Amino acid sequence: MLIRRVAIIAVIMAAYAFYRAAGEKASLTAFGLLSFVAAAQFAPAIIGGLIWRRGNFQGAMIGLLVGFSVWFTTLLLPILAVPDTFIPAINELGLQLPSDMSTKNSAISHINQGTIWSLLLNLLCYILFSLFTRQSIREKIQVATLFQEESQTANVTHEQDWVGVASNEDIRAVGERFLGPDKTRSLFEYFERQFHTKLSASKQASPEFLRYIETQLASVIGSSTAKVVLDSTLKGREMQIEDVVSIVDEANQVMQFNRDLLQSAIENIALGISVIDKSLKLVAWNQSYLDFFNYPPGFVKVGRKIEDLVRFNLNATNLSPDKVETLVKLRLEMIERGEKHEYERERPDGSVLLIQGTPTINGGFVTTFSDITRMRKTEIALKETNTYLEQRVKERTEELSKLNDKLSRATRLSEQANQSKTRFLASASHDLLQPLNAARLFTSALQPKIADAPEASSLLAHIDRSLNAAEEILSTLLDISKMDAGALEPQISDFCLNDILHPLSHEFGAIATDKRIQLETVFCSAVVRSDIQMLRRVIQNFLSNAIRYTDNGRVILGCRRSQQGIRIEVWDTGPGIPNDQLNHIFEEFKRLPQQGADKSGLGLGLAIVDRISHMLKHPVSVNSTQGKGSVFRITVPYGDASSINLKEDTNLTRPPGSLEGRVILCIDNDQSILQAMEALLRGWKCKVITASTLAEALTKTADTIPDIILADYQLDNNVNGLDLMDELKSQWHCQVPGVLITAVNTDDLKETTANRGYFFLNKPVKPAAVRALISTKLKKSS
Repeated sequence: MLIRRVAIIAVIMAAYAFYRAAGEKASLTAFGLLSFVAAAQFAPAIIGGLIWRRGNFQGAMIGLLVGFSVWFTTLLLPILAVPDTFIPAINELGLQLPSDMSTKNSAISHINQGTIWSLLLNLLCYILFSLFTRQSIREKIQVATLFQEESQTANVTHEQDWVGVASNEDIRAVGERFLGPDKTRSLFEYFERQFHTKLSASKQASPEFLRYIETQLASVIGSSTAKVVLDSTLKGREMQIEDVVSIVDEANQVMQFNRDLLQSAIENIALGISVIDKSLKLVAWNQSYLDFFNYPPGFVKVGRKIEDLVRFNLNATNLSPDKVETLVKLRLEMIERGEKHEYERERPDGSVLLIQGTPTINGGFVTTFSDITRMRKTEIALKETNTYLEQRVKERTEELSKLNDKLSRATRLSEQANQSKTRFLASASHDLLQPLNAARLFTSALQPKIADAPEASSLLAHIDRSLNAAEEILSTLLDISKMDAGALEPQISDFCLNDILHPLSHEFGAIATDKRIQLETVFCSAVVRSDIQMLRRVIQNFLSNAIRYTDNGRVILGCRRSQQGIRIEVWDTGPGIPNDQLNHIFEEFKRLPQQGADKSGLGLGLAIVDRISHMLKHPVSVNSTQGKGSVFRITVPYGDASSINLKEDTNLTRPPGSLEGRVILCIDNDQSILQAMEALLRGWKCKVITASTLAEALTKTADTIPDIILADYQLDNNVNGLDLMDELKSQWHCQVPGVLITAVNTDDLKETTANRGYFFLNKPVKPAAVRALISTKLKKSS
């Protein structure tokens, strides 16, 4: 900048001095022409450099010196020098200089002559000296750059010039030198597969193969370089300066492109990047790297030692000098060992940098710097949130544990209450059934004695119906409580439907006849899989309701086959059920108002049906039309017919025979039951022996062994009727039939009773059933 200012001032001062010296001796036109002639002295060198490749620096400089010398002598001096002393001396040399430059015509004529002589001598010297002197290397490079169309390599651009010059082996050698053996071998194999030819080593290379190799070399070393290399190698031509210039220019362009591409790439990366060479000096970086550390202007430059940069960064962290030097030494040792590293650094402003170093192949090192402050803050927030959530989860877990404990206690209390309810109902039903059983027996014993008194018989019939209703209520409540408590488990087996249909048809046939209703049964020999007792209870309740609520017409019991199983249906011609009440009829104690129908039902039969259907997983459905009747259905799955033996139906309700003179032993711990049984059996002209304990029974039967034993199950002192009957038969040394009469109605007890050879009757017993059973047992034993 200073040189320019000095030059400008010098030019201005020289111009002013020239004006003062020559302003009065020549016209303004002469000054302008004189300036143009001086500038024209550059024309031969400029034009020759553009159109003539042999021109050189020496010729141009000598031409300029000669031209300016002539211009200075013939044009400038006449204006500046004193005419009386200088011009005559020049004229003696043969040059005719004007003695007066003040007139326009003489000045222009003299300038024309000076222009011709100066330019002519300038051009002549430029040509002669350029021809007889050598160009420098720099000049050759410049000429090669400017006159590439005249280079000898310009004609070496086609593979036809190489045909017949090189063999395939020569091409392989060139390829291995620039591409490597593996790459060259794969190129040869690919060409052979693609063109279905064999590249023999001694065979001359074809134009197609030369073009292919040139293309592959151009992809690695550039097109110009590939042509020059192949031409100089295959034809043995020495490499000219133009070839070198072409190779260097192309390499320089590639290097510059790669550098620009690399710089553009790292500048567009958000990470700060610094690259050092194997001598631990900085060679590349991006703007993000500068922004991270706020380096002073000019501090970061190519060739700066990484040690200086690391020390500057550590000094900004307010560490002690000794600590800084220790960290600098450790960092340099890691880089020198080529050890990949990663660490975090917290800066004084609270930001956190993640520094990652990776060694390069050539011994350098690339270090990236990323700001992870936001990530660390997020991590801290997540940890705090996680701690808070863990605390909340712990609190919630404790609350849930407490609630679970309370729920468990409540569940246990509920189960205990349910079990207590079941036990209470069982005990209460047993205790209530005892007097009911006695009352039924007393009414049965009283009935023959008042047969001639119509009014008393009517009252006795009312009493019997009331006792029957109370018995039904207690039995049903006990069954419901067992089902709700899960104490009643179904006994699933395969059986024939007729085993249920025949007894029910006989049982309800008489009831339907009393009501003047026709009961029709369509028997079915299909085998189903279910609990025979529970299924019988369901069908029994269907029939009971159908007969109870039908005043006239008929009731049909039948079966239909379907894909799901056997559908057992009970049809009636009763008053029907409203559609809005179909979902309520299965509730406990739910009875619909029916005019003209038997109102003795309790409203528990369908509740039992609903529980049994859910327990057995047998779907129950109902359809009804008011004024026309209803149909109840239950679907039972098919069973395996091969697992059962079909038996002929036997009627267990045969009319009983005479019991006159039969000795019957009755054992019960309830005296009222014993009295009622004694009154009933004496009415049948039986000899009755009553006892409450084993000792009493042995004492009273010391002289007479009874024909049959009727024993209660629950006796005093934890004695049961089954064990007592076994002990009596053991003492008597003979087999006496026995009947267990109890209010404990469980499947286990029934099975145990049958296995030990006794018959089972539920309390309260029906006198007709007792008489029929005694008659049957006595007949079999005799």
